Amino acid sequence: MLINIFQSIIKFISTNPWLAWFWTFLILTACTWPGKDIPAAPIVGFDKIVHAGLFSVWIILWLIAYPKKALLLVITGMIYGLGLEFYQQLLPFDRTFDWWDAVADAVGVIIGFSFKSIIIDRYLQRLY
Repeated sequence: MLINIFQSIIKFISTNPWLAWFWTFLILTACTWPGKDIPAAPIVGFDKIVHAGLFSVWIILWLIAYPKKALLLVITGMIYGLGLEFYQQLLPFDRTFDWWDAVADAVGVIIGFSFKSIIIDRYLQRLY
């Protein structure tokens, strides 16, 4: 039963690339949100964990939707994260450029790529 659920989720994502676009838009929205309206982090560095998590999910969604474009997607994810930092610097309210956020985004892309390649793909190979 768990195998069927997993396969259904993968199939749904692979046939609905709008999910990856939607996640991309959610990240843009989150990074545009005024900083003063975001709750304080419970621990130091928590925002970096959030950045890495957002971009891990981002790359997994894109890789499932477009599995043959892995290198392009990894590079695009890192550029997107860096671009968002420049974008935040241009916003007229309390958002600023942070190199460590861009690094966390890139680390998230690498973690997500690794998870997709090592865990998801190997699991799928066992199923077929």
